[in-house]
Amino acid sequence: MKQGGYLAARPVALAAVFWSFGCGSPPSDAVVAADHAHAGGGLVTYRTDVLEAFVEYPPHVRDVPGDAWAIHLTWLADWQPVGEGTLTLLFRGPGGARETLVVDAPASPGIYTPVATLAVTGTWRADLSLSARGREYAIPVGEFEVFESEDALPHDVAEAPPGLITLTKEQQWSMPFLVTSAEERRIPRTIPVAGEISAPGNGLAQVSTLTAGVILARDDLLGPGDPVAVGQTLALIAPTSLDDSYSRMRADLLTADREAESVERLFAAGATSRRRLERARHDLEVAQAAFDAVGGIRPTEEDDGSDPHLFHLRSPIRGLVSSRHVSPGQHVEAGALAYTVVNPETLVFVARVPARYAADAGDFRGAWFTVEGGSRIHTASVVASIGTVIDPESRTLPVRFAVPNPERVLKVGMLADGSLLLGEPVDGVAVPAAAVQAEDGLAVVYVQVGGESFQRRIVQLGPSDGSWTILTSGIASGEQVVTSGAYQVKLASLGDAVITDHGHPH
Repeated sequence: MKQGGYLAARPVALAAVFWSFGCGSPPSDAVVAADHAHAGGGLVTYRTDVLEAFVEYPPHVRDVPGDAWAIHLTWLADWQPVGEGTLTLLFRGPGGARETLVVDAPASPGIYTPVATLAVTGTWRADLSLSARGREYAIPVGEFEVFESEDALPHDVAEAPPGLITLTKEQQWSMPFLVTSAEERRIPRTIPVAGEISAPGNGLAQVSTLTAGVILARDDLLGPGDPVAVGQTLALIAPTSLDDSYSRMRADLLTADREAESVERLFAAGATSRRRLERARHDLEVAQAAFDAVGGIRPTEEDDGSDPHLFHLRSPIRGLVSSRHVSPGQHVEAGALAYTVVNPETLVFVARVPARYAADAGDFRGAWFTVEGGSRIHTASVVASIGTVIDPESRTLPVRFAVPNPERVLKVGMLADGSLLLGEPVDGVAVPAAAVQAEDGLAVVYVQVGGESFQRRIVQLGPSDGSWTILTSGIASGEQVVTSGAYQVKLASLGDAVITDHGHPH
């Protein structure tokens, strides 16, 4: 059924139907498509909210068994063939004529092939009903003609238009494939940018040793991926500095603590001056600050002396251990990097904005981006900060966006490419960003104009929010664009698509 006439497409508001025919007329809400048909037969593509029906019907002659209908049914959610379900085909003809065919299951996945014999000449109407997944799906096929004899069949049928691409249902079902309706949307103007993922100022800590010593081996020594709390001990160090500074500071703190307690008691009894009390308190504060600076834990009178000289390397932030740069038993010098701790819950997309757009920085409304090695689109709506200096080498202005990272897929240091949303939104016909293909420097979209028929359209791009892109030409609202499988449609246009056994009569 791939030869025959052609009728040009015409859009109808809110319709999701494609239709082509050799005779008769489509349902009242149909969109005439660029498919073509046998003389006397036809093709119909109809879409519900969850199902697509592509129907190929043969020419019919009164009282003569016709060729099999080829009714292709596709679930839209995953673009897979209907594998089971009862299909009822109802025919209504002139003078109250009526015929019903019931097919219990598809002849092959997605394809029902009923054969009809109709006894009255004239215009008939066909309607389908699929019973599957606990629901009934009504599918209007439309009107077609039953002829008096084979001699009465029409003979002059125009050829299909040039440039029409065919990708069979079997081929579509064998690959990742989806189509989506173009629709009216409001999208802000965009600026293309490159950048990277970084941690906020309080979200990354490089923890260094403040005294020389040996990393003690412990069962609870933390490593990459381990969660940590603020102040939690990451590792214990046995100091080995020649002047024993850590032990000395610890002893100084203990002495100052005891002296302050003694003076407090004397002052309470009236046996010493307030000046001496204030000096003792001051000495204690100084000793405590010095010991805290190297990660010490305050000694007490209850210390049993079992580990009086151990240095506690502690995390200054809450997060995860990103990397550990020391090993048990390793000797480290003062100032050596020991741990990197990151809080990955909220990261920062640092966008490098070309200097020519710096004057528009106050109008930035958000950003979207992808990271190296991935196609997932990430969005950010909170501007954390805008730089005040243009980098003299790259001629860019850093703009930082806070990015929620609940699934922790973003990593500090990743490179990113995306766009910044700028100014007031623009109205226009938009398609999913995945539908736009770059071919030889042109933006191209593949449009489904029938169940197995596609057109290649060169389009002009407008703003994009990363998920949807406005097209300023080439596509009308309501047209169906290929969002997954466009490359295979391109190969089909070149004659390079992988061809499978079609499995039904054409």
